[in-house]
Amino acid sequence: MKKWIKNNLWIWGLLVVIIVLVIVNGTKRNSDKEFDSGSNIKIEKLNTNQIDNLKKLCKVWGVVKYYNPEVVAGNVNFDYELFRVMPDTLNAKNSQDANRVIYQWVKNLGDIEVNNTDKNNEHKKIALERDLSWIKDANYLDKDLSQLLVKISNSNISKRNKAYAKFDKEVGLSNFENENLYEEMDYDDDGYKLLALFRYWNIIEYYYPYTDIIEENWDEVLTTFIPKFINTKSELDYKLAISELTTKIHDPHAAIYDINETLTKHWGNKYAPVEFALVEDNIVIKKILPKYKNKCELKPGDIVLEINDKGISEVIKEKSKYISLSRKEAIVNCLQGYLFRTSNDSIKITVKRDGKDIIKNVKCYNDQSMFDIKEPSHKLIDENIGYINPAQLSKNEIDKIMDKFMNTEGIIVDLREYPSEFIVYDLGKMIISKPTIFSKISVPSQSVPGEFIFEKDQIVNPDDKKHYKGKVMILMNERSQSQSEFTVMALKKGTNAKVIGSNSIGTDGNVTEVYLPGGVTTLITGLGVYNPDGLQTQRIGLKPDIYIKPTIDGIKEGRDELSEKAIEIIKTK
Repeated sequence: MKKWIKNNLWIWGLLVVIIVLVIVNGTKRNSDKEFDSGSNIKIEKLNTNQIDNLKKLCKVWGVVKYYNPEVVAGNVNFDYELFRVMPDTLNAKNSQDANRVIYQWVKNLGDIEVNNTDKNNEHKKIALERDLSWIKDANYLDKDLSQLLVKISNSNISKRNKAYAKFDKEVGLSNFENENLYEEMDYDDDGYKLLALFRYWNIIEYYYPYTDIIEENWDEVLTTFIPKFINTKSELDYKLAISELTTKIHDPHAAIYDINETLTKHWGNKYAPVEFALVEDNIVIKKILPKYKNKCELKPGDIVLEINDKGISEVIKEKSKYISLSRKEAIVNCLQGYLFRTSNDSIKITVKRDGKDIIKNVKCYNDQSMFDIKEPSHKLIDENIGYINPAQLSKNEIDKIMDKFMNTEGIIVDLREYPSEFIVYDLGKMIISKPTIFSKISVPSQSVPGEFIFEKDQIVNPDDKKHYKGKVMILMNERSQSQSEFTVMALKKGTNAKVIGSNSIGTDGNVTEVYLPGGVTTLITGLGVYNPDGLQTQRIGLKPDIYIKPTIDGIKEGRDELSEKAIEIIKTK
């Protein structure tokens, strides 16, 4: 026997690898291979009854996915369970027939134990209540299905390492890496297309902190997008449908990527070397990027009228259909990489300059590096005012900068771009005089999907040995997003701090990745961020203390009117 073992060590090694893979991957879920080659679901013509029944299936599927112990434990491939029940649901003659089909399917998943106590959240303050009122509606679901879902919803499971939604240990952010990307899906497969819709819809329903303010009726979104997804005819159609779906949460974090770069090819990989701004209700060229400054015929202050013979309003409307915006002003940040983008070597742009309409064929470049503009992280203005550009900071540089600026009359912190380093506490502690709450954070409840709970208040504590006594002017505008906003929230609490500019974009909180069939990855804001009084910042943005926006004349003259205002205030005694 020993000789056999010695001569067959490779077999034992292979067995060990297999055992490890089973342990790591976890579960019975991965052994279900029935629909690896496709769902075999093709819907030729969708009627109203089928839409209603699919909508009901989606909602029930979501409850069971996140609450049923067998699914949470990783013992069920719930994507494939959807494919098993979907044909009978589609064939159901009416709502009652669909209820019976769905009830039997859920019941066959096994009995569950009810756990009415939620020990993890007993003393927590609720930021967002879950909304499962619909599962108690016996007219909508029938009595048996309603009672079964109510029972499932009381499972209170906190251990979710193998669930489709698990959580990181650091901040409690939801994590969806147990979802399958199905990179090789067939784009004629209606089952997989509906899986993408159902998956995204339920992730928003249960793990998005701002469902109460997304504006859209989320149920109606589902009704609208069921036929939209089924009617897609190609990979591009399908991925554009996903893009359009992400706009319905109005979250500028909701960028979308796909493994085949289908969307990149659609939008184009060449860019005009410009940055634009929304000034005096016009799209205005704000900057010609330095790398191609001598090769571009546009000028700062040009008012954009048309792009490729289409009115600028029409172009914005077309592109905004697929890019998630918090509000109108968000186009400045969210469309910055889309408005002047093409597959061609140039874009025809009509602008108004000095009262005259001018047409320019603007050369475009396959060169995203042109947007990476290197500038100093700090400088001294008029010998006694410090300027800090957090977008250009290197690691741990803020302490050294403040050593230089400690005795200045004032400092300007420019948060109109995304910080390269997290300076919320490192800089915040130097400009406040006492422990200060600057934000509230909500995290998803691990045992009650759909519920968000407030974490400890976010506090900046002062550095008693290193306190800056000068004025602090914080620059902010509609391009201030996420970490920029969080930094503003902390720094504005400074003893002598003021915020200058316009409302920030209104999308704050750590992001989490959502994985969808077809190799699609999109983002959502995964944590809620609120003002210290609990009021919303999402979609609203932070409000400045001193409201000021650039002017077209100021842009033409190369002036930074926000910085000018900051300097004026610092110098005012």
